[in-house]
Amino acid sequence: MSAYVEIPRPYESAPGRFTVDLVFPAQSKRRAKQHHDVAWAMADVHGVEASTPFALNPRWSYYKEMCGTDERYGGLDDRRLTVQGAARAVARYLVALERVLDEVEALATRAVRVFGVWKRSIVAEPFLEYEDASTMRVRSREFRADVLRTLVRGLGSRTWPTGERDSSRPLWEQYGAVAEEVRAIAGGVDLERADEEAVAVQELRMVPAAVAEAERLVVAEAARLEEQRLEEERAELFRQVDAALVREADAADDERFARDGQAALFPVGDARPPLVVPPPMPLKPRRAPRKRGLRPETRAAFNGAVRVIPAEAVERLYGERASFPVPEVSPDRRRYAPAA
Repeated sequence: MSAYVEIPRPYESAPGRFTVDLVFPAQSKRRAKQHHDVAWAMADVHGVEASTPFALNPRWSYYKEMCGTDERYGGLDDRRLTVQGAARAVARYLVALERVLDEVEALATRAVRVFGVWKRSIVAEPFLEYEDASTMRVRSREFRADVLRTLVRGLGSRTWPTGERDSSRPLWEQYGAVAEEVRAIAGGVDLERADEEAVAVQELRMVPAAVAEAERLVVAEAARLEEQRLEEERAELFRQVDAALVREADAADDERFARDGQAALFPVGDARPPLVVPPPMPLKPRRAPRKRGLRPETRAAFNGAVRVIPAEAVERLYGERASFPVPEVSPDRRRYAPAA
């Protein structure tokens, strides 16, 4: 995900047509406007429709308008952009937009580094005579904004003439030449290239309901097949056991009938009922037994915390003097033994 644009899940606004509402969260409104311009320029390249939504002014009121103040009712929201198109086109557009924004910001950062190298050189000394640290921070910030604006303006052009620097002017006035230099070194910015794997992932993200339903059906079908396999194995085991028992019973009947001479009178094998496999019994969860009604001495004795039980503890446990002899515990051992 890019840090310069927030991409929510696209929704299907019409059959086969998807809509996504982009948000540009840059802290500076001017920088967010430049990101908006990048997204706007890429819409025609990828064959999607882009529109800037209207935003109301929260400071506007009817009374302010009647008094003639400068508060407007509203205007175009440059921090948002609505993109519509086919599923494949929108997916390719979103994947390419993240890459292009990252590349443009990287070029602007490289231009700022060029500016830093220039201000530390000997050539810049005549122009920095009346500049201090605070003004140079402002110069650097404005220089980056100007370079970024120049790069955004040149995104749609196929050819970009390379300019040369003028040593008689400060570099913050030559942001266009520096933007052309860094763009030429990087080989330009391709607005059409998009990773096919990322496009496929984005398409799946656009229709999560269908994907989730397909995954649920696959899991349900796999569970059904596994249950059917287990049931077939269980039935086969029942048949094997029943066949073994039948063979043993027939062998015993044949031996007994041969001895009694009554083999033809009792066709036991034909009268035996067919095998009926019972359904599997549900497993009932068993709860661990709870130890209720036990005194502290008994619980301590159960968990092994007490090794020596004095006679007083035995009397409290049984309510009377025990019939069996209880050895007397020496004071020293009673001192170091756990309490009952």
